[in-house]
Amino acid sequence: MERLERKSQPSLAARDLLHARLEAVFSESTDGVLAFDADGTLWSGDVGEDVFHLAVKSELILEHARDELGRIAEQYRLSSAGSPSQIALRLFDAYLSGIYPERDVCSMMSWCYAGWSLDDLRHHARRAFAETHLAGRLFLGFESVFEQARKRGIRALVVSASPQTVVEEAAAHWGVRPEDIIACRPATEGDRILPALAAPVPYAAEKPAALSRATGGRAVLASFGDNVFDIELLRAARVAVAVRPKPGLRARLAELPGVVVLE
Repeated sequence: MERLERKSQPSLAARDLLHARLEAVFSESTDGVLAFDADGTLWSGDVGEDVFHLAVKSELILEHARDELGRIAEQYRLSSAGSPSQIALRLFDAYLSGIYPERDVCSMMSWCYAGWSLDDLRHHARRAFAETHLAGRLFLGFESVFEQARKRGIRALVVSASPQTVVEEAAAHWGVRPEDIIACRPATEGDRILPALAAPVPYAAEKPAALSRATGGRAVLASFGDNVFDIELLRAARVAVAVRPKPGLRARLAELPGVVVLE
């Protein structure tokens, strides 16, 4: 996993350009929101994967998830033998091999904690973040952006395909409140996670759709993303910001007129 030192910053020229573009938009109207992707944007790496890999390595996936994990494994002609953690890891490896779709692996990495309480997942996430040094992987170029938004009273939301509870814990490093997180929500019974989703995965075109539902259709003043499946979220904003764009997004930057690129 790529590690990013806390001192990492975009270039001064890129920061100045972003500041100027945001100030221009904010001077026209503050009646809107900012929207951030999470993994690869606010920090390097993927917090959903950090938490998942610690769980499967420690054999912490419970029997509650076995039937659904096994059903999906067999659907993709994979073995459903072994422990629930082994089946879950087999599905993740199938995703890396291009067999299991990315949207579906994001879903699986949310409901695979079936039988856990949300507090169990929260404490496990904190342990994973300590082991993977999340605090040292934050992209500090956004400190000034959050400060600009707060001074203007502009709400900043995070829209992610990683698990809701996991993103809540990670985004707290930026002072983002749980109610401002839109992420992958497993179904629950009381406080217990079930092996199913409560809502569609906020992925690709579902990102701006979920954001619009959560904000009552408020304008997106600026959005920030790193991957090609963030492009719909970037298109929805008055200022699109590509953050260390991965090859898929970089190849389509021409579709985003006036995009600001932070390397």
